[in-house]
Amino acid sequence: MSSCHYLMIRVFQCEDSLTGILTGVYDGWASRLGHSHVRLAILDQGNMELFCEYEEVMADTDKAGKVLRTIRERMGEDAAVMIARAAACPDKDKADLIYRMIVLGLHLKDGHRITGMLGDPVMQRMFELGRKAGNIAMRYIEIIRFQELDSGALLAVIDPEADVLALIAPHFSNRLPLENWMIYDRRRQKAVIHPAGKGWFLVEEVDERSVLEAEMSHEEVRYGELWKCFFKTLTIEARVNQKLQTSLIPLKYRDFMKEFQNESLREDCEKCQNKETKQEHEKQISQE
Repeated sequence: MSSCHYLMIRVFQCEDSLTGILTGVYDGWASRLGHSHVRLAILDQGNMELFCEYEEVMADTDKAGKVLRTIRERMGEDAAVMIARAAACPDKDKADLIYRMIVLGLHLKDGHRITGMLGDPVMQRMFELGRKAGNIAMRYIEIIRFQELDSGALLAVIDPEADVLALIAPHFSNRLPLENWMIYDRRRQKAVIHPAGKGWFLVEEVDERSVLEAEMSHEEVRYGELWKCFFKTLTIEARVNQKLQTSLIPLKYRDFMKEFQNESLREDCEKCQNKETKQEHEKQISQE
């Protein structure tokens, strides 16, 4: 009985977030079962296995904060960034990989060497996860479209496969430091908010309806129509290459790009032209 219990692996099931994973690292280490008898997994991902006992971990900011401070002190800021990027990536093994990296780094005489040990299988996978998350973040930085609300604030909505809000936010904080803006992650119902002239912060459990039903400013609607009209007018029908366009801008990004949204581009173009004609006509009448 005791030998059977000894062979059991305890799997700490974590919330799919950096806080949740680092809490799992804290609890796994504190269990003192030995690192070979501890495994971390993301909650509700993967199948249950034989000879394993499962323990659900509740995310705890205090525990996660202690682990993060230890990582920064013993392994350096680069290691902390690598772990944060890996935690953002959609991968069922990421929690255990982060745990193994921390164990390895804390057993090194100089933990700062950990990020350069790409010959180690764990570090190879961590590097791959970090690069994947970085590539996803970069793609969304390129395609994000802000819209001006009636209040004057800027709003962008995205639906990324990775939890990249914290990777995207510094770029727009530098580019738009004097604007009030928000980027909403529709899949995770969270947002990054930036008050004008201040730092950005993350907000969890944001109501989707309150975001998507926000009123656009009159100028935003007008310029949106003009942009779609420009996009259509610039098109050379004989050179349309849908296959190439899809490879450069995959369909999953188009819901959030004004020029690809549902309303017919031709109708938008005609609407813009009619509006401009009407304004010119009214101007001529007023001059007469």
